[in-house]
Amino acid sequence: MKVLFLDSEPLVRKKLQNMIPWGQYGFTEFWEADCCADALELIAAENPELILTDLYLKDMSGMMLIREVRKNDYNARIIIISEDSDFADAKLAINSGVTAYLNKPADPEDLSWAVMRVVDEIQKTKLISIYYEQSAMLSKNNLLSNILIGNMTYVKEMESIFHIELDSDYYRLISFTLPESADNSNIWDEALLHLKNCLSVTFSESRLVLIALNPGQEQFILRQMKSCQENYPPYDALLGIISSQAGSHTELSVLYSEIRRIDQNLYYYKEKQSDLLYADALSQRLDKIQQTDLDLIRFTENMIHNILLLQSTELEEALLSLHDFLSLRKPHRDSTQFILMNCYAQVVSALTEYYPQLEFEMAGSKDLTSHLSYDRYLCDSISYLNDQFQKAISFIRNESRKKPCQRICQYIDRNYSAPLKLNTLADLLGYNSAYLGKLFFREMGVSFHTYLDKIRIQKASEYLKKGVPVITTSEFSGFTNPDYFTKKFKKYMGMLPSTYRAQYLNESPVHFTPPPNKNSR
Repeated sequence: MKVLFLDSEPLVRKKLQNMIPWGQYGFTEFWEADCCADALELIAAENPELILTDLYLKDMSGMMLIREVRKNDYNARIIIISEDSDFADAKLAINSGVTAYLNKPADPEDLSWAVMRVVDEIQKTKLISIYYEQSAMLSKNNLLSNILIGNMTYVKEMESIFHIELDSDYYRLISFTLPESADNSNIWDEALLHLKNCLSVTFSESRLVLIALNPGQEQFILRQMKSCQENYPPYDALLGIISSQAGSHTELSVLYSEIRRIDQNLYYYKEKQSDLLYADALSQRLDKIQQTDLDLIRFTENMIHNILLLQSTELEEALLSLHDFLSLRKPHRDSTQFILMNCYAQVVSALTEYYPQLEFEMAGSKDLTSHLSYDRYLCDSISYLNDQFQKAISFIRNESRKKPCQRICQYIDRNYSAPLKLNTLADLLGYNSAYLGKLFFREMGVSFHTYLDKIRIQKASEYLKKGVPVITTSEFSGFTNPDYFTKKFKKYMGMLPSTYRAQYLNESPVHFTPPPNKNSR
């Protein structure tokens, strides 16, 4: 704090400066003047918290100085130190807001007492100012929060009392949320510095809601928050939820309820590539999802099929359908993690049957569990699964180039019931179909089609042993024409399918499972 010593005598000013330990009272800067004109210039420039003055000065009286100080609304406290002990002057000085009136020469103890009174008054004034400022902000925040919650209705009188104006035909709420793990100390204070004149409600340390009263203000808010995200680290994890549009302040509580519903399901609704979630777009997306369903068993089989066929795009689309399926139903998070882990385990298990080395390329169960547990949003977990499965596709593609015939045999063994053509597999493996056919014959000793027929007949014989009807066996084995199946079966097995089946009818029935790709054809 600053103190100004005003007296005609330099020795008096120095004595006052050395009389008491000013630093103990918080005063660190000292100024001197011997006339009112110089004093007023210093007061205007430095705005000291305390002025010590004599009543008799060179150019005007101390009382005139006091009136000038008060007229210009300076907040300095004043202590008069004068030889004049006239009661009328002392009374006038006290009535003019002087803190103390001391006789000259001043007694150190009296001066210390007067300075302590000044410090006490300054502290009280600051506290009162802070209290009223905070009370006004708290009252406004409390009022707006009650309007949004629906406990209070906006009336025109609030404009003059609380400076809240909700007179518009355009309303949209923009809620900004920080995850619980984020460091959000004072973050909303920082944010509001960039959002002056915007109506805001701080609901908690993790949520700030702003009310946009026109499209321009909405865009301004989003631009400012985007700037904060780019330049202020704590905003990196900030997520914005933009409500639907309303045409009246009476609908604000409806908009806030919409915001809360979305906020409660952020784990499912958050999109990977965006930090903004629009209620309108989310509603349209959920309506579209409701028209579809998902069989998790068939889904897992299709995932394996996509990976073995090296179909990256189809794989991503399948995982997005799983994300949508879970977003619509919103099971407990533990159940969601179990579904993802189970799907991953089945896919990896099927792939490692053909490619054992994949076990060392993909994440283990411990890493997967840890990742899924710490993911903030479902989209992060889906993205992680996609990364792992794309890694498997890259591995299989590289292996297929090394041993294309082995790859073809593995694929036939798993997909014998589906329509299979050499040119299709050649395209997937990056080979010319004629060259691949010759290569297959040279390494396997039979043509592609002969090998395929043998595998299908082998699978058919297993179904017939279990009592599966001939026509059903034909279909399950990948033969679309029962007569062609009968002809091929007799060629390789030396008897009709019906005769072969009859040999095992009297045995105990054996449980059979349809081919894995039968449901995905």
